[in-house]
Parts: sequence; C-alpha cells; structure tokens
Amino acid sequence: MLKIVSFNLRCVWNGDGVNCFPNRAAGILLKIWAEKPDVIGFQEGTEENVAFLRENLKGYDIIYNQRNADFGGEGLAVAVRTETVTLLGVDFFWLSETPDVPGSRYAIQSDCPRICQCLLLKKNDTKQLFRVYNNHLDHISDSARILGIKQVMERVAQDSTKFGTVPGFILGDFNAEPGSETIEYCDNYKPYPIKDLTAGMEGTFHDFGRLEQPVKIDFIYTDVKTAEKPYTVTRWTDERCGVYLSDHYPVCLEIEV
Repeated sequence: MLKIVSFNLRCVWNGDGVNCFPNRAAGILLKIWAEKPDVIGFQEGTEENVAFLRENLKGYDIIYNQRNADFGGEGLAVAVRTETVTLLGVDFFWLSETPDVPGSRYAIQSDCPRICQCLLLKKNDTKQLFRVYNNHLDHISDSARILGIKQVMERVAQDSTKFGTVPGFILGDFNAEPGSETIEYCDNYKPYPIKDLTAGMEGTFHDFGRLEQPVKIDFIYTDVKTAEKPYTVTRWTDERCGVYLSDHYPVCLEIEV
C-alpha cells in the first residue's frame, strides 16, 4: 500500500492563540510518526515550520519551494519517507502566464503568487513509479483558481506521456468546494481523466474547531485507472485540549499501487 497525505500546515502566526504552531508542533510529529505516510504534501510552508520539520522529522527528505520573486516567503513542501520511497525528480512552476518567472501570478488573483510542485517518485518495494502534484490554489479569486487548475492539469497531461503508464496524484488545498467550477473542471478533464478519491468525505477546513460544519476544500485526485485499485481515505481529526494539528484536517489516502 502507498500512503499519501495532503496537509495544510497553517503558517506560523501568533494570532492563532492556543493553536499557534509551537503548541501544535509536537502533535504533528507524533501523528506523522504514528501513521508513517510515504509522502506528505504540505501547504502553507514557512521557513519556521519547515525548518522545524526538517530538524525533527527523521527518516524523511523534505523538498521545499517558496513562491516569491526572491524565492522566499510562504511555499509548498513535500516530505518523502526514504525507507519506502525514492525521489527521482522534482520541479515546480508558478501559476501564471509566465510559469518560469519567479513570483509571477495572474493579474486577476490575490497578491499571493501560487506554485505547483511536481515530483517523480519510486516505491521501493514494488519499484512502481508514481507522480505527485502538490498545490495551493488562490484563496480569493475563483477566476484565478480556475486558471491555476487548468495550468496544473495541462502539466499533468503532458507528463503522462513520459515513462509509460505512471499513477499520478493531484492533491492540496484547492480553496474550492465540491460543485464549484474549479472542481467541476477537474472532474471533467478529458485529456487526462481523474477521479476525486475524497468524494463524499466530510469537510476539511474547520478553523481550529470554530466552524460547526467544516468546509471541504482539500482534495486528492488520481487517474481513473489507479482509482480502480483498493483504497481508503480518512481525515486526521486529532484534537487535544482544544489544540488541533492545523486549521484543516489533513487528508490521508492509502491505496494499492
């Protein structure tokens, strides 16, 4: 089985009170050590929380890409469990009309540039190649989200022509709910048909327990052939004395590949 997690870490901000990152950090490590995912796609990676993970998350290699023009600021990170998975290649690009220009973004989106991480990996026991695309779409502009996911899916479809039939996993915080145009685009993408493995799952964004009904904005998709394999999807809903892992419930996929 392959275990993949999409995990919005929540950036380091003292305004989160009891749920500020230093209070959540130990719980995050304990959960990861208990679950032992093969791959974790993190969103809202900052220099502080990624440095903490790199120092303390033994047995994982962490690839961190930041989104600003100077290659600083918030970004995305992927943790790869070296005992079970080998990283073969990594790339990232900006969601914009000029994807190779650092810090670029669509004119209609928020002030925040957005990036996509693309990884080619190999499962050590079966030697199966697979790809992971880690994303965090714009939080304000639906139009920018749609342009961003179109760009991501074009890259996924392009990559699918390389190395034969390779399972692909598109995951992250899409900042869009089921039924939105962004998600409908994914559900109906013809060049590389994919399936939402989180379909029917309860909400993921809960604002540290303040939302009575959490909102589902975190997703894990895969190609339709891989989706035929046995799999389970769960949320990590751990909470202790009002302290959560994050303001999102991480989403954990276990699938036979």
